[in-house]
Amino acid sequence: MPANLKPPLKLEFGFYPYKLDIIQGPVTISTLADLAQKRKGIEEHPNVQNGWIYPGNAKTHRLEGGVSTEPYSGRVFGLPKTHAIEHSSANDEKHLKFHVWALSFFTGMRLTTEEAGFLDATPIKQFKLVDFVMAFQETPLAIELAERFWSWNHKKGKQVQIDRFCAAVHALFVSQNPQHLQFEQFIYLYTALDACFRILWETKPETGKEPSHARRLKWMCDRFDIPVPAWADMGANRSTEVAALRNGAIHEGLFIGQPLGFAMEGGESNRNLTLEMEGLVCRLLAGILEVPDKDYFKSSLNDRQMSGLELNPQ
Repeated sequence: MPANLKPPLKLEFGFYPYKLDIIQGPVTISTLADLAQKRKGIEEHPNVQNGWIYPGNAKTHRLEGGVSTEPYSGRVFGLPKTHAIEHSSANDEKHLKFHVWALSFFTGMRLTTEEAGFLDATPIKQFKLVDFVMAFQETPLAIELAERFWSWNHKKGKQVQIDRFCAAVHALFVSQNPQHLQFEQFIYLYTALDACFRILWETKPETGKEPSHARRLKWMCDRFDIPVPAWADMGANRSTEVAALRNGAIHEGLFIGQPLGFAMEGGESNRNLTLEMEGLVCRLLAGILEVPDKDYFKSSLNDRQMSGLELNPQ
């Protein structure tokens, strides 16, 4: 290697239970050794339930020696590294870590380069955290979209936009912990929606006054031709149902007019508000990365059917 060239940056990440060996532009992803054994160890782990793995009871190392098992659960935990990502011209490690966040989104499961990068629970199967499925052969295009997003924002000096994307994915994923109460899911999902808005507002082509919370969701939906859900449409009182719920939860500690956790939204209807919010966050994140699949953006938010996501639609 010439003396003036730096070696490519490389990081290991996981947990992804499938072989993935791809070269796309400057990015190379390769499968580490013993994938089958690592996958078997996780799938048979006693802390796995319904496709999710939990950290189990916390353990404390005593000063006098020995380890005690606590009555409460641990929260932050690690899983085996299964793959490596390498970039021939990466700006820094954040560049690689962003690609892992983007790949997390497209695979619908949390992937991390950190030693203990999981919080409370994480799925061990793909597409558990998004409302779409993507064919394996689309993965190189996903990497290309992520690299394009990074390059544009890095060139413009907008690292915060990259950080916001990662934050929105994280909030979307954390919201889906099966042990969360509805108000917890709601707060995380609204946070993800707010992060998406900030990204889009700072890259908007038009000028004008920043919209209120009540107007933001419709503004984002209109940008990608996403049908505006009823809970995000402004009524005669110039507010939206979801903005009112957000104000009560954040500013007053009330959710559906009760202290947090004492009431649920949608108990007397067939609507699942948080499920629809998850779907909207997924569509906005796809739009931010310039996914060209118009059919996905127009697909329904109010059912549990998974949509196909095509990164190279015909």
